[in-house]
Amino acid sequence: LAFLKWQDTSTLVVAMLAALGFLSTLAILVIFWKHLQTPMVRSAGGPMCFLILTPLLLAYVMVPVYVGPPTVSTCLCRQTFFTLCFTVCISCITVRSFQIVCVFKMASRLPRAYSYWLRYHGPYVFVALVTVLKAVIVACNLLATTASPIARADPGDPKIMVLSCNPNYRQGLLVNTSLDLLLSVAGFSFAYMGKELPTSYNEAKFITLCMTFYVTSSISLCTFMSVYEGVLVTLLD
Repeated sequence: LAFLKWQDTSTLVVAMLAALGFLSTLAILVIFWKHLQTPMVRSAGGPMCFLILTPLLLAYVMVPVYVGPPTVSTCLCRQTFFTLCFTVCISCITVRSFQIVCVFKMASRLPRAYSYWLRYHGPYVFVALVTVLKAVIVACNLLATTASPIARADPGDPKIMVLSCNPNYRQGLLVNTSLDLLLSVAGFSFAYMGKELPTSYNEAKFITLCMTFYVTSSISLCTFMSVYEGVLVTLLD
């Protein structure tokens, strides 16, 4: 049976990158916490920053779940926890880009709608609704498949049996990333709309870069997984 092992070079590389990402994200979170009341942190999103950084920390911690022989519990974590964390993060970025635009455009054109948006904590309501929707999508995906690990033959070498969680990982990948891709397109659109805003409030370049990188990596991932079915799929699933 083939599965990811700690002594594999690819696993060590991913683990090192995850550790580096965890430490850097944790450092940023601590810095933001210490300077929460400063104008710079407030202009960057204030408490919303913690809602972006915390799921990233949790996602980095989940890397060991992908290593070793899969079990029912690890398969459940693989198919639910990571994708939910990422959706929370990207939904925060999307609503942040929308909020920057609406401060300068929506507030003047639709003052009543903008007041409702602030009064009822619109950004957090949006993130909560998106998270619930993603949880429903993930639950339906789990019901349509199975959480038990399954062994399948490696097309490159039929003598090797690859032990994986999701036998229909291509369909699962498409379902789980559809909402995230939609959010990234929305975030990209809002960022483009705000490209002419004042420099101190203009985060369009950074959001555009992040969304472009995400869409490009998603397309590359789907392309790779459509032609490869070996054990490295676990790293990319």
